[in-house]
Parts: sequence; structure tokens; C-alpha cells
Amino acid sequence: MKARLLFALTVVLATATSFADDLSPGLWEITMESRVGADTAWAPAPFNLKQCLTANDARDPSKLIGSISTPGATGCSYTERNYSGGTFRFALDCSGTFGIKSRGSVMFGATQFSGEITATGNVAGQTTEFQNKVSGTRVGDC
Repeated sequence: MKARLLFALTVVLATATSFADDLSPGLWEITMESRVGADTAWAPAPFNLKQCLTANDARDPSKLIGSISTPGATGCSYTERNYSGGTFRFALDCSGTFGIKSRGSVMFGATQFSGEITATGNVAGQTTEFQNKVSGTRVGDC
């Protein structure tokens, strides 16, 4: 009986530890910087937004990253999605107007995240590759 209780307690503690670094619900400030390798002169100001993450949002980093990495895109679906050890690696393809394909890796902690996303898309009839750096910091409650 003691062995079962000890095993159950060990499982509970291991589970709590594995989720300890997940995103915390609350108000987040998110920044994305974009560059185009083929056009070094194109350097727009970083895109900033504040977003409230619910507990449900915080449990699934793919929802947050999908909306950040393909703003305005339609027909999007993950072709690869791996969340392990606080790192989310993904491939996201959008069949809409811009034909965006994003690939990246984002490291998450309870109060911050950062990562890199490479995206290709149809811009004015030409395939263009963007290198994006994304980061977020929890700034308070919603």
C-alpha cells in the first residue's frame, strides 16, 4: 500500500514539475521583428501587441504561435507540432491568399517566451522568405 501511495505521489510531483514552466495566464506583451533576407533595406518597426491569455490559451502554445506567425492568413493547419521540455517546434501551412508556410521553434517559460520563425509567402506574385524573432513577457493580470 505504501509503495502504491509513493508511486502515485511521484507521478503527481513529476506531472506538476513538467508543467511548471508552461505559460501563465494573464496579460502578455508580445513583440515580433521581421526581416527579409533578400532585401536588407526592408526593416519595419517591431510589431507589438498586448494579449490576454486565459488558462486554456496558456495550456496550448500552438494557438498563440499560430496567430502570431501567420497574421491575417487563412486556411492554416499544423503539419508538425511538437511541445517538449518547454520548447514548441512546429510547421504551419496556410493555403489562403498568401500561401504562407511557417517553421519555427519557441522556448516557453511561465512569464516569458522567445523564438525564431521562418516564413515564406506569396508577396506581389513572388515567393518571399521572412525571418522573424518573437518574444513575449507576462506583464500582469487581465
